[in-house]
Amino acid sequence: MSSFQSRKDLEKIVERYLSGKANADEITFIEEYYKFLGEKAGDSNPAKEIKAFEESNFKAIQAKIESAGKSRIAPLFKYISAAAVLAIVFGVFYFQVHNSNRFPGLSQIEKKNLDILPGTNKAILTLADGSKVVLDDNTSSDISDQDGIRISKEKNGQLVYTILNNKVLKENGNIAYNSISTPNGGQYQVVLPDRTKVWLNAASSLRYPEVFTGNQRLVELTGEAYFEVAKNKSMPFRVQSQNQTVEVLGTHFNINSYLDDSTIKTTLLEGSVLVSNAKFSKMLRPGEQAITGTGKHAAIKIATGVDTADETAWKNGLFQFNDSELKIILNQLERWYDIKIDYANVPDKRYNGMVPRKSRLSEVLKMLEKTGNIKFELKEGRRLTVLPQNNLTK
Repeated sequence: MSSFQSRKDLEKIVERYLSGKANADEITFIEEYYKFLGEKAGDSNPAKEIKAFEESNFKAIQAKIESAGKSRIAPLFKYISAAAVLAIVFGVFYFQVHNSNRFPGLSQIEKKNLDILPGTNKAILTLADGSKVVLDDNTSSDISDQDGIRISKEKNGQLVYTILNNKVLKENGNIAYNSISTPNGGQYQVVLPDRTKVWLNAASSLRYPEVFTGNQRLVELTGEAYFEVAKNKSMPFRVQSQNQTVEVLGTHFNINSYLDDSTIKTTLLEGSVLVSNAKFSKMLRPGEQAITGTGKHAAIKIATGVDTADETAWKNGLFQFNDSELKIILNQLERWYDIKIDYANVPDKRYNGMVPRKSRLSEVLKMLEKTGNIKFELKEGRRLTVLPQNNLTK
């Protein structure tokens, strides 16, 4: 199994930082990465999995930064989750990618000006009357304000529905539907009328009513989305994706349901959800994942002890791999960088690691090449191929 990092590498960087022997790149990595972890820390109880190595070094690093007169890093080790602790181990991959000029290979991408920038916040909103609104940095804040419903784009880029007049609550049959879809190379966040928050990954779409009425809140998903469902015990929230339905009252979960995948993966972070199809029904607990075939009567398998950070890293601006197949990694790159990949020569390799989704394509590919004895070729037309193994030079 190939690997992007090792704990020894990380320990050496930390030791050099604390002893004052780190170079400029290493200093930037340590300070930015620990700050990143601090910003992502939640308000959960202290994790039992925290080890003395991380905690002691965090305190020392924080003290060193404060003594230099720099901004304080939040004391994350009082609240940090086990997933974030593991992310420290993956930090060396972050460091290596942002110092990828040290690594040879793929120079033809830069020379030929073929490098590809990462995806951005962009989507298409289709209103009930069929009109379409392009959602990007240039979209005005006021999108629609009629029939007692306001649709606006906030400063942070998310789409927000606000009910101004409760008289708009009608019978289910009369409710107008909107849809939001992201292209390859796009992602977007929407706040639905019930205040449920939805993050859409690339090449995904969500269909939903302008107002939730009746005895359920039903939305339809294609692709991948992360949900933070607003609680409403009298009106369950249901997500229909292919032949699967996920029912919740209020919780956090991720659904991966791309049409070109053979399975649907539903990962629960908190609360509980009911996953069902025409034949089977399973209840999920936090840290579990339902793996369902796309057929109407497909079996629903439950995986326990799932690293939820891996499944939701995309929402936090990261690619995160935990013994991931190269083909799965390339699937993600294809959607995020809007490229076409030839899978003919993809070897059976697995990777661990993490890299920001804001990285250029060449940075990610360089790291894969460096750590996996593999070679890529990026051609005109945004086409990426994996060179046959017998073409690699030592």
